[in-house]
This record gives sequence, C-alpha cells and structure tokens, in this order.
Amino acid sequence: MTKALHTSPNRVLVVDNDASQIAEYMACLGEDFEADNSTDTLTGLEKVFLGEETDVEHNPRFEVHSRNQGDAAVEAVRHALERKQSFAAVILELDLLPGIGGIETAQQIRALDPYVNIVIVSGSSDANPENLGKQIPPADKVFFFRKPFHGVECRQLAAALCGKWHADLALRLANEDLERRVEERTAALQKIAYFDIVTRLPNQLLLIEELKNLISTGEDKEGDTVVVLLDIDRFSFINETMGYDAGTELLRSIANRLSRTFAEDNGGEGAIVGRSGADEFAVLVPGIESDFEIRELAEIVKNAVEEPFLINGRDLFLKAAVGVSWHPVHGRDAKSVFRCAEAALHRSMRSIDHVITYYHNEMRYRARHKFDLEAELRGAIDSGQIIAHYQPQQSTSTGELAGVEALARWIRPDGSMVPPSDFVPLSEEMGISDVLFESIMRTVCRDVATWRSQGDWEIPVSVNLSAHQLRNRDLVSLIKGILSSTEVDKRFINLELTETVLLEDLTIAQPVLNDLASYGVGIHIDDFGTGYSSLSYLAQLPVQTIKIDQAFVAQLSDPDANTKVVEAIIALGKAMELDVVAEGVETDQQYAAVRRLG
Repeated sequence: MTKALHTSPNRVLVVDNDASQIAEYMACLGEDFEADNSTDTLTGLEKVFLGEETDVEHNPRFEVHSRNQGDAAVEAVRHALERKQSFAAVILELDLLPGIGGIETAQQIRALDPYVNIVIVSGSSDANPENLGKQIPPADKVFFFRKPFHGVECRQLAAALCGKWHADLALRLANEDLERRVEERTAALQKIAYFDIVTRLPNQLLLIEELKNLISTGEDKEGDTVVVLLDIDRFSFINETMGYDAGTELLRSIANRLSRTFAEDNGGEGAIVGRSGADEFAVLVPGIESDFEIRELAEIVKNAVEEPFLINGRDLFLKAAVGVSWHPVHGRDAKSVFRCAEAALHRSMRSIDHVITYYHNEMRYRARHKFDLEAELRGAIDSGQIIAHYQPQQSTSTGELAGVEALARWIRPDGSMVPPSDFVPLSEEMGISDVLFESIMRTVCRDVATWRSQGDWEIPVSVNLSAHQLRNRDLVSLIKGILSSTEVDKRFINLELTETVLLEDLTIAQPVLNDLASYGVGIHIDDFGTGYSSLSYLAQLPVQTIKIDQAFVAQLSDPDANTKVVEAIIALGKAMELDVVAEGVETDQQYAAVRRLG
C-alpha cells in the first residue's frame, strides 16, 4: 500500500514571483531530472541500513503546478480542494511580491487545507524558522528550506513530504473507516437496546423516552398524553401448546395489527406502539381531550387484540387485560405515568373478565404497599418469618385426624400477619417463589420429623404446589433432597395442585407428577370441580385424592341447596378409588351433610 501511494503522482504547488526560480523547481522536480552520484550514495546508505530490498521510490514522479503571487496560490489550493485533487506539498517563497506575503499566504492556505505540507523558502539570513510552527500550525506540517539549495535536496524533500502526505491520508482514511464502523456498531447496539428483536417495535426503554418527548412537546398543547398497556392472557400456555414459533408469529401479528390501527393514515397521528414486556404491549397517544376519548381509545386497543388471529391455519381468540393512565393527571414525568399504567394493568390482570382498568389513587397506595412488601419478603424468608400453619383434615367415618394441610403464613416480628394472597403472588413476580416453596417444604419436613420423634405420628401432611414450581426442572431433585436430608418418610408428604394449574400445564405436569408418585409422594387435586376441561386427565395422572372446592361445600349449609355436584364428585372418587376431601367445612350442618353424602 505504501509503495503504491509513493509511486502515484505527487501534486506539488510552487509559489515564487521569480520566474527563474520556478523554472529551477520545475527542473529538479521534473521526470528528466538527472541526479549526480549523491543519489548513488543515498542508495548505498539505504542498502547498509535497510537491506537490499526497500520500498523507497528513488525516482518519484511529481505533478508540479506554479503560481507567482500569494492570492493566486490560495485560489489554486481552493480549486484543487473543490476538485478533490489536493496538493501534497506547497513550496512557498517567504518574500513574495507584490500582494500578500509568504506568511499570510501560508496562513490562508492552511485555513483551507489543514493537511497540506508547507515549505517556507528563504535566502535571507534574517529569516527565523523557529516561529513558523506558531505562525502556521500545526508544527509537524510546516518546514523551512534555505536557498541556495541543491536539486537533489529539493527533490528529496518533496519526495519525503509527498510520502508523508500519502501516509497521513492513508491513516485518515483508516481512522474514518474505523469511525464509520464504530458508528454502525453503535447504531446496531442502540437498535438492540431500544427495539424489541421479535416485533421490531420500541421496547420499554425507548417507550419511556418517547413518552418524555410526547409530554415535553405536548405541554403547550391541549389534551392529555395517554398510556394504554395491555397483557395477553395465558400467552405462556399458547407457547407451550402451539410451540414457540407460533407464539413468535402471534406477537408479530399483534404488533402489526396495533401498528396499522394507530398508523397516521388511519387517524393515529403522533401515536407510538411498542412492546413493553414479554406478552405486554403499549400504545402512547397524545392530544386526548376528554374522558370519553380515553375510554374509546382503551376499547380500540382491547378490541384490536381480541379480534381473532389466524395462526398455523386456525383462528386464535385472545383475552387481553388493559391498564390506562394519562399525563398530567397521574404524574408529571414519564416514569410516574408509566408506572401508574402498570399498576392499572396488574389490577386488570387480577380481575375475572380482564376489564379495562383506569388508574386511581387507591392503586398508588397498593403499589407502594407492594413495593414495601418486595423489600421485606426475601428477608422474611431468610429470617424464618414465614411459617407453616397446619389445617386439620378429619375422617367422616371415624372422626379421627386423617391429615393436615400446610398453609404458608407470614408473621412479622411485631405480630402482624401478611395475607398469603399478598405475598405468594408477589414471590412469583420477584422470581423467588421456588425459594419460598423450598422454605415451606423444609419447615414441614422438620416438623414431621419432630412429631415422629415425639410419638407414633402417622398423619400425612399436604404442601401446596403452584404452576411455577411445576416448571422448575429441579423440583423433583429438590423434594427428594429435602426428604433425604430431614430423614422424613415420603409417605407422610402429599403435594396439592389446583385443578386449574393442572389443566393449564398438563403436558408439563404429567411427567413431573409421575416421577414424584413413583418415588412415593402423594398427589392431591385441590379445588376440584372448578376446571373447564374434560375429566379424562384424572386417568392420566397418578392422583390419590381429590378435594371438593369449598364453594360447593358452602352450599351444603342450605337445606334447599342443590347437592348434585358434591354427590357426583364423591361418586366419581369412589368409582376411581380416590379419596375425597371436602374443603372448608365450617359448620355442623356442612359436616352432617358431608357425612350423609358419603
């Protein structure tokens, strides 16, 4: 590369008001220049110091231009730059006459071209080369050459400066290429950082920034900036049953539909659609002027998602939870408004029909309460504040204790209690539900071991198992490890799962439960009768006991109540040789009814 640059024409501008001097420059820089034996001497020195093979061009070619005045020289440099044919070096007489002098000419040339090498030539003994670097910076691109000079010296200096110019150019081009690559890589990283890779929509990070911009630009305009968040119900179930490719296709279809719905040509001027989470989407809309428009907007978002999607050749119907907040009513900054929408969305997700939920101040209190619980929960598990509370199960035939169910209870040091409905779902959101389950499981096993050591304890204890635990690949080994370390006989431990959990995760549950059952752990179904699927799953799972949901048991207090469901469940249990437990028996009437029904 270096040799190619040196053998290319080297553009040199000579500036001198003496025509004979210009002719001398032309002669020594021309192709017909004949060097004396000093050239041979130079070649010999190169062989000594550099070896036989060198990349130095001993007869460089120059493209020489000349001007006899400073103004003309400046214009020549300007013209060369415009044509992208820059000069590598300018050889400039210090004492130019008439017009502008050599120093001023050099300064104007430098202002035009910061990369050209400038040689100041003077035959005067009064010339001071030490100040040239300060007068015509940078110092590494300005040189002094005293007359009279030898032709070889002039040619060697021109060759060296042209070579330096080409090397600098190559370095600049390399740096520019590196900067371009860095910019491209930075842009790619920014795209990864700010855009969802599946849908190519803005992610939550960019959505917050976009919301900031909408709030900032909308402060001088009428209307509120509205945030609508939606969550796809049971999306994980879709992934597990239809495959992740189908789940990905569905996410992209949702993104495309929302983008079309709020496109500018469809009346969605200024609206921004993004993916704010795994199965969550966001729509930001400025300039909403009434409560009616806010409600209409939320309905449009919900309806857009709940219209059927064609995935893998079949119609897929979705349910979506929707939460809404708006600026400035629910916050002065973007993060506050977005958090309010998230709080409203979580409330919608907990509602039975996933009704659209609009943020209000009560949610702020609940959100703060949740935040405080998050800060406490992990410490509460580590410090043993979460204990096992045992609920007895009585045999209807003998009246004796037939089993107990372990229920997690959080008792603070001050004696106050946190309801399981608060901290159990919270543990799953925090990703520590497995830690909570392990803590309860170890507590139960230690208690069983203690009771066994104190007498003839033969009562099994049931521990609740959630859908999240079922997905834990280490669940079986964890349970086996706890039973082994506490030396508790596995026949004294039962695991309870709700019917809803089983029906949602049957493909996952079946191999896990088969493994646990073959090990000797009992499998019970809780809240039986609330499921929406076929009862054929009972024949596929190693179930020993079904528990009638307490909603059915509560009706037994009414003598006129329809008891056919309870009767059917009991009959089903007997037919399949399953134990049946009635949950939530609280009155004598209920107890009598249960005994009567079998």
